[in-house]
Amino acid sequence: MDWKDKRVAVIGLARSGLAAAKKLREIGAEPFLSEARSSGELINTIPSISDFEYELSGHTDKVLKNELIIISPGVPLDILILKKAREKGIPIWSELEFGFELAKDTSSKIIAITGSNGKSTTTSLVHHILKESGKNALLAGNIGLPFTSFPIEKGEYEYIVLEVSSFQLDAIEQFRPDIAVLLNITPDHLNRYHTLDAYRSSKLRIFENQTEKDFTVLNYDDDECKQLNKIGLSKKIFYSVNEKVNENVWFEDNKIVIKSGEKTSYLYSNELPISGLHNVSNAVASSLVGVLCRLESNQIIAALKSFKGLEHRLEWVAEINERIFINDSKATNCVSVEKALASFDKPINLIMGGSDKAEDFSSLIPLIQKNVRNLIVLGETKTKIIKTFEKFVNTIEVSDLQEAVWTAYKISNPDEYILLSPGCASYDMYNNFEERGKHFNQLVGGLKK
Repeated sequence: MDWKDKRVAVIGLARSGLAAAKKLREIGAEPFLSEARSSGELINTIPSISDFEYELSGHTDKVLKNELIIISPGVPLDILILKKAREKGIPIWSELEFGFELAKDTSSKIIAITGSNGKSTTTSLVHHILKESGKNALLAGNIGLPFTSFPIEKGEYEYIVLEVSSFQLDAIEQFRPDIAVLLNITPDHLNRYHTLDAYRSSKLRIFENQTEKDFTVLNYDDDECKQLNKIGLSKKIFYSVNEKVNENVWFEDNKIVIKSGEKTSYLYSNELPISGLHNVSNAVASSLVGVLCRLESNQIIAALKSFKGLEHRLEWVAEINERIFINDSKATNCVSVEKALASFDKPINLIMGGSDKAEDFSSLIPLIQKNVRNLIVLGETKTKIIKTFEKFVNTIEVSDLQEAVWTAYKISNPDEYILLSPGCASYDMYNNFEERGKHFNQLVGGLKK
């Protein structure tokens, strides 16, 4: 595509929108920026867009004077300005689609990973395996920096490893990864999609443009993924932690077994630096991607051993007077909380709550009854959470995270866990789960002092 002097509107000035705007200018296009938030809300952003043409506090028909619209992931597809754009036949792309347009004719191989849970860990693990094996690999997408923040049009990366969200997939046209990984599909973001069918359809778009030359890695242990063998044209490869469903990577006798070429290597699960059976599953999926990239089994095993895990995902924070504090701020839905609760063998003092994503928390009742001694709740969803669990566990309402940390410490006993695993988004109190997790770590650090 010839980008010289092409007029492109960018809607949404979060990280992806800003990256797209800067990239458009780099390649000779004329970006116009449009944002619903006010100047007061964007006080830290305005200096970085001062030399662009832009509008704030709403989207006007100036957007419709452009040849293409690129949207940030958080922009709903049903807002009025996008309805008008469709009526005028103006293409609407996600930043993901824009990045693919720039990278598709290079030699870079694209590995895209999605799922309701585990995608950040798996994406980071795949990238780590490639880097530790000597490959020039880029980590981008819904994790860290946006796809278009990098010189992807130059083809200097052997592999581009992307964490991909359903929001990003909603506005693709040609996006086609060489290897697509779908970890699981469980109810999430139902405040945006309203039905599981709509959410599922977004996730499945990750392989809709793949050809017979491409691979899709699917979780055989997930009921939704298990049904996808005949959808799309790509080669489907399943993985499992319960049975051997492929000849290259499997889990048995408490060890991950990897066969690549003539070599077979294995790693016991207690040698994996990240805990829980769900992380064993993530490691199996990542190892299978490594095999598809023709890495040696011993290279993959060595990388698995050296992986440090991610912040805010069952992150050990501190031990204070025999109480262990765990930061699982990334747990923004019930399935993530369920996996967290199943990862520990001692009583848990659980901190839950945040902004509402239309989750049904009742699925957690059995594990709450079994593993949680005290439940501390806060945020927009606290009333909903209290009604769900007050019959089954001692439940305490607090006003903010600082009070939650202090309360959990005061009512806990030695040899217990204090776990932040909110089961909700963070937007009622924080800009994102990272900010929430960092605040938790700071509060625990203050408590320790």
